[in-house]
Amino acid sequence: MVMFNSIPFLIGFAVFLILYAFCPKRYTMILMLAASVLFLAVNSWQAGLWALGFTAVSYVLGYCVEQTSSRKLATVCSAAILTIALVTFKLLNVSMLGMSFYLFSFLSYVIDVGRGTIAAEHSPLRFASFSFFFPKYVQGPITRYGELSGQLNRPRFSLATMQIGLCYFILGFAMKVLLSGPLMTLWDGKYNAISTIGYESISTKLAWFGAAVTSLQIFLDWQAYTFMAMGIAGALGYRLPQNFNYPYIARTIGDYYRRWHMTLMRFFKDYVYIPLGGSRAGLGRTVMNVLLVWLLTSLWHSNGMHPKYLLWGVVASVAVIADPIWSRRFRRGHGADGEASPLAAALLGHIWLILLLPVTVWVLWKPAQGINFILWGMTIGVCIVLERLWKTFVVQRFRIGERLEKKGLIGTVWKCFVSVLAHIWVLIPIMVTWVMFTIRDYGDLRLYLGRLFPAAGKTAGFLPGDFQAKWKLVGWQFVVGLLFCFPLPEQILRRVSRSKVGSWILSVLMAALFWYAVYRLGQVGSDPMGYAAF
Repeated sequence: MVMFNSIPFLIGFAVFLILYAFCPKRYTMILMLAASVLFLAVNSWQAGLWALGFTAVSYVLGYCVEQTSSRKLATVCSAAILTIALVTFKLLNVSMLGMSFYLFSFLSYVIDVGRGTIAAEHSPLRFASFSFFFPKYVQGPITRYGELSGQLNRPRFSLATMQIGLCYFILGFAMKVLLSGPLMTLWDGKYNAISTIGYESISTKLAWFGAAVTSLQIFLDWQAYTFMAMGIAGALGYRLPQNFNYPYIARTIGDYYRRWHMTLMRFFKDYVYIPLGGSRAGLGRTVMNVLLVWLLTSLWHSNGMHPKYLLWGVVASVAVIADPIWSRRFRRGHGADGEASPLAAALLGHIWLILLLPVTVWVLWKPAQGINFILWGMTIGVCIVLERLWKTFVVQRFRIGERLEKKGLIGTVWKCFVSVLAHIWVLIPIMVTWVMFTIRDYGDLRLYLGRLFPAAGKTAGFLPGDFQAKWKLVGWQFVVGLLFCFPLPEQILRRVSRSKVGSWILSVLMAALFWYAVYRLGQVGSDPMGYAAF
């Protein structure tokens, strides 16, 4: 496949950028469409034919929705047609390049036309330009028609936008080639992977390093593509919606998932959760809405409707729903007006967590298909409950923060401590859940979790120096990769590019980084993007 991180794409994009720069503005959309079609045809002409068919169907559906007198019924029918098509491909385990992303864009288009948010597009050329727009085609972001339609005829192309766009592309390209690819070898490499040692023979130190590496690599892979997609679009004068907002600086698990794959979660919120009533239609409806959103999220990630994804969606949604419902109802019946003290009511209001722990221990010893996804969902649920316990006792019940804030320096130290603790709290569970996602075999997962959390006296049996050996292999990539978990590199990039001197210095540095990454790419080859199969 000719992905963004391949030599053929780099050559083709360089030629296209030169043509685009000298193309008269009235022909830029045609040139962009031609380049997008060529990009798709080179990667998969079968996927291109399917995309062409869905583009034509969506164009007709949008026009019919606008023209009919029964707009609501037409919208429902149109959305159902596209949804059934996506579900059918999922059931048949047919993976077409970019299908999930562009079908979601088409769904948002027909629904927005039905709502009257946007007008139906009457120009087949403009609609095709939106559909095949190659920077967003493979892995998103899931772009709505209204976000791109106004730019199709009037891209803000200039030397300044081209420079900053190319800087973003080079940054993403270097992240993929120099950081994400090497970090992947710790898990997927033929010679240096942790699996070649044997999960039962690794030290706890290496196990935690492996968990941190896989969590960082998955993020860098996504962020690298996002930077490359935004950079390509920006260099051509277009803007795409933000898809990641530095999730590893989140202070809660919920905030983490709000920052991760933002356009997907935005889609489910605006087109599923809120239209069904959100949290405004009573307790029962809220439960069903949350359950449906998590199920749809799990199905979107699967091909063939594998049970493990369904189980993950069910368990995770139950975890999200159960705690606030149980806690609120228990306190209402047994709180200040009941037989239990307010403190006991608050504690017992989270009793389902106590019931959940034995179940977690049980599944660790009872392997079943897709059990790692159940553990993933349970871990998320436990984290959410613990966050609520902290809020209930420390923040609301004991008001420790309020009391310490009145004591000057002590209050400042307390704030710093809580802030650091919050970030650590997010990182550790997230690393564990990414391990659950990376290791698909249950037996291997149990061995690895045993090394992450060794029982007393069971830390022996590993090869001395295994952590040091793997650190030498990917240590500097890990340290540099951590920097991109924070917005500082992007902020520096933007500030330096605003001055003429800084702009020249930035151009030289980026050129050097680009050619070094190309050199490394020629040596090791290109790795596929993680979400290209969706």
